[in-house]
Amino acid sequence: MEHRVAEGETLWDIARAYHVDVEEIRRANPRETRRAQRLRAGMQLHIPGAAAPVPVTTAGQRAAAEATSLPPLEGAAWHRLAEGETLWDVARAYDVPLPALLERNALDDDDVRALRTGSAVQVPGITQADVERHLRAAPTPQARVRGFRHRVGAGDTLWSLAGAFGVSVAELMAVNGLTRDAASALREGASILVPGVERDGAGRMRRPLRAGQQRALALARRLGLGDRRAATALLHGRPEPRWLLEVNRGSPRGRVPGTLRWPVGRGWFVRGYGSGEGGYHLATDIMGEIGWNVRAAAAGLVGYAGDEIPGYGNVVLLLHPGGWITMYAHNSVNYVVAGERVPAGAVLAEVGSTGISRGPHVHFEFIFEGQNCDPASLFRPGIRHPDGHLTPTTPRSWTDARDRPAEIRCHARMHHPRSRWVAHESF
Repeated sequence: MEHRVAEGETLWDIARAYHVDVEEIRRANPRETRRAQRLRAGMQLHIPGAAAPVPVTTAGQRAAAEATSLPPLEGAAWHRLAEGETLWDVARAYDVPLPALLERNALDDDDVRALRTGSAVQVPGITQADVERHLRAAPTPQARVRGFRHRVGAGDTLWSLAGAFGVSVAELMAVNGLTRDAASALREGASILVPGVERDGAGRMRRPLRAGQQRALALARRLGLGDRRAATALLHGRPEPRWLLEVNRGSPRGRVPGTLRWPVGRGWFVRGYGSGEGGYHLATDIMGEIGWNVRAAAAGLVGYAGDEIPGYGNVVLLLHPGGWITMYAHNSVNYVVAGERVPAGAVLAEVGSTGISRGPHVHFEFIFEGQNCDPASLFRPGIRHPDGHLTPTTPRSWTDARDRPAEIRCHARMHHPRSRWVAHESF
């Protein structure tokens, strides 16, 4: 059966209407579909298996119809996920931070992994006209969605692929429709879509930065943040005056955040400050599932996001008003870049097991004036345990940098007594 292409129709619109695969139409019409995104009105296409012509709805028409079927929004607009499109693609398309999308849609870690083609998400700060312009500019899923298909090799896991391409396990699961069990049982030879990436200047497949992140990196370069030297200074609690000036903008002099948010919403306490041989472990370890989000314990400025600190894998270091520094290590993938300002609870990374790690967890350090401090009494609403119950913390707040509460122990950084990493000035 022959189909006459109407104005605005794409190969994907036609395949959807006739319930056939795009590749089947391509094989049946090799000359006409060589440049499939530029079908001409009036072109004749052979549709394999079709007995009669059917009406075709374009992406723009579908968007208009879908918008009218959803309730009107204040300060936001609806966007439906196309095939292969993830929440991260939406964030980049409209230059909206991922945490803002998660908050607006009240999505927890498991909700994100359950998003599928056709899911409607609210995008804050835009109008429905912005969505329609976006769809007109990129009328097909292939035009809107970056990524490629990867054939799973021997030894590949969903977690190793996430790290190799700088994407999250959660979005790999969402875009490929994988349950937790299916993700764990990935088979050699399987074909999976790696979304949101494109080839960078070094020839690697990586996620392109949002415009806002590019501006943040420019700020980081001006301030001297984001490199190995900055990571060293932050890890040892020695922020430069210009960094403090930047992070303290809008904050009263000497004021620090006061309390801390639990960094992994449903994550549970593994071990705390002063544990380990000789009490060397001046940190809090929080276990969770790979794919869960790592969130900022307090509002601050990203001083470093990378993997140059030996043994810690992917790390994010945040500088907070008043000079606090928090560290989040062993991440599967980092979502933020140096120079970004983040609110408390912002998504920084994904729980992982990179570096020297015995399982998926976040190694959390709380650093102030050259020492590691015990954050236990500052966590709100408390310390979460494996069975889900919370141990309430002793009501304590630290808001004046010059007046540290006596209950908050601090000690100079220590190394594992038998660590192969040498405790020297660089790290």
